[in-house]
Amino acid sequence: SSGSGPYSEAYAAFKEAMKQPFETYDLSKPGTEVPENTLYVVAFGAKAAALDYAPDTHLVYALAPVAGLGGLRHEVSMVPAPAAALAAFKNLQPGLRRLAVFWAAYPGEKYIADLRRAGHDAGIEIIPSRLKSGTAFPERLRALMPRMDAFWLMPDPALITQSSIMVLASFSCDNAIPFYAPTSALVASGATAAYAPEFAEAGAAAARAIMVIHDGGRLPQEAYVEKVNLLVNTDLPKKCRWPIISK
Repeated sequence: SSGSGPYSEAYAAFKEAMKQPFETYDLSKPGTEVPENTLYVVAFGAKAAALDYAPDTHLVYALAPVAGLGGLRHEVSMVPAPAAALAAFKNLQPGLRRLAVFWAAYPGEKYIADLRRAGHDAGIEIIPSRLKSGTAFPERLRALMPRMDAFWLMPDPALITQSSIMVLASFSCDNAIPFYAPTSALVASGATAAYAPEFAEAGAAAARAIMVIHDGGRLPQEAYVEKVNLLVNTDLPKKCRWPIISK
């Protein structure tokens, strides 16, 4: 979708990991089109993933908040595996029993269902909270405050704006309720912590996925990045009185 920022980071890792030759198409440049007879596509970004590829084209897409394309479409998820994420949060916040999860369209109903099953096994009640936009946060946060021990924001563009992050960070600090962010960059904006796939890891995962397909292997329609880092805010835990174990 673009040749800069996270896309550039993911692409660099993809290029390093890829063992087959490939052509590059930058959709941020006007007039860029992918040939109709293309057999395999790796797309970085929602714009690239949403192109009208032929039904028999194998598509692996990353850094794209698009869920459930079906067919020969395989997503490198922007969210971590449910059980691993809950284990990381529980390790950081041992008293975590009720986790609110904010989302709009991504990562989709299936992920939320998988998260609830993982929560049952981990002893954590998942409280899904679907919103249409970030403007609904103040009212929803007030309603959920007595019911949640922490909240987790999904990497959904409809909910991530400068103003919504300010609202979430302020509420978290004022009420001593940890805020788990969808990217490590948001920890600097006041989130308690982030357990999220790194962009480079997503690029490397996309390379591995396309090589599996090329070699005749089978892939699930959703694959999780193997290496996920937990980044904890080291500046605000004392001020915000978050019930977390300092790292």
